[in-house]
Amino acid sequence: MKNTGQRKLLKRFDVLIITGLLCVAAAIFFISKLQNEGSPVAVITVDGEEVERIDLSACEDTILTLDTSPVVTLEIKEGTIRFTNSLCPDGTCEKSGVLRDIGDTAACLPAKTVVTVEGTGTGLDAVAGAKGVMP
Repeated sequence: MKNTGQRKLLKRFDVLIITGLLCVAAAIFFISKLQNEGSPVAVITVDGEEVERIDLSACEDTILTLDTSPVVTLEIKEGTIRFTNSLCPDGTCEKSGVLRDIGDTAACLPAKTVVTVEGTGTGLDAVAGAKGVMP
């Protein structure tokens, strides 16, 4: 037999390795999606203390005015929350747009007010450590 010097681009073992890696990547993707399921809950904190927790999927449309310095107004509408009015000098918080997805965050630094959308979750833990690894 003559050896022509040509090699197959992919061997059977290479295809198995690539398929395995794709399966692992897909599993990680779907597990992370499961962790983010649940009802979105807006958590409002002022000066580091939680002042309000609102289930965005069950809340009626409303305007919420916070007694902060400067005064901050939030609008809850159709499952979203956003800063609508702030008496701070730059108004950056008003430009942050609507918050609807789990993980969305906006802040008004002069008023020390932060709004974060969290999920009720499914009980899956984001970090799993082996015995002796995690403190």
